[in-house]
Amino acid sequence: MPHTMDIEPFTPADAARRARLEMPMLYAWLKPDEAVQAAIAEHRAQWVWRTQPKPSLPKPHRLHMTLCHISPQGDAAVEGIRQVLGELRMEEDFELLLDWSGVWAHNGIAIVRPQPNAALDRLHQAVVRQLAPWLSGRHEDWAPHITIARKASGAAAPPMPPVRWPVREFQFVRSWLKTRPVWHEVLASYPLQSSGRKAGL
Repeated sequence: MPHTMDIEPFTPADAARRARLEMPMLYAWLKPDEAVQAAIAEHRAQWVWRTQPKPSLPKPHRLHMTLCHISPQGDAAVEGIRQVLGELRMEEDFELLLDWSGVWAHNGIAIVRPQPNAALDRLHQAVVRQLAPWLSGRHEDWAPHITIARKASGAAAPPMPPVRWPVREFQFVRSWLKTRPVWHEVLASYPLQSSGRKAGL
């Protein structure tokens, strides 16, 4: 008698789920300027890494701080997101002070973190509110950081000299994670309004 296996049929819902997983990811994020990228990379170069597994170090121009992760969306939704983010009016640019680095124990990711900043929190909250129709999961426990390495468990980080980061805009980005190398496509940039521009100076 032939051996049979209990296999669940591949349903249209399964096909849709697979398609979503293969779609590019969407983010709202902050991207440091070249001077900040270079300062972070210089600090990272002072770390002592384990040889196995070999850490994965993103290139300086790929460093960013995620404000909000958006589930994969089709082209019509992407255009809708672009438009609602364009309607967001923030009345201040601001400066972050990056002064701590280390490794998250639960996932082995090495990060740089800023000092608490009320303007950053307001921007994050405003973006989450604006994107609510497209979001899933919790965003209250957001921990602002820049990922500087993966597979970094056991690495030793020296004290981080403070790095000042002037934040003048945020970006809407589509990330093609299945490509090699990963490709980040900036769909739109949204300037933050400085006090000088707000006053017409």
